[in-house]
Amino acid sequence: MASQPPTDEYDHREEGCSLFEWPLSDEARHMGVGELLDSLIAAIRQLNADPQWDRTLIFPRFGDVVVDRGRRQVSARCMWKIKPDYQRKGTKK
Repeated sequence: MASQPPTDEYDHREEGCSLFEWPLSDEARHMGVGELLDSLIAAIRQLNADPQWDRTLIFPRFGDVVVDRGRRQVSARCMWKIKPDYQRKGTKK
């Protein structure tokens, strides 16, 4: 007998892939590649933990990150999924 996968809110939340951009601080303009990636990962972790931010971002692949020091920004193509309501309201169960 085949078992049915559980149906819950996680199966039906919107997901996608989008380009996100972050400004480069004066300090970041002089960082090496490893330091820039570390700061990008820290920024994504901070957004994922923020109940005001409505989606969970997946860390980008290395080729999906562009650092434009002239424009002072980092762009990253990230997959995402909308957070469940209890995480957006800041009342984790």
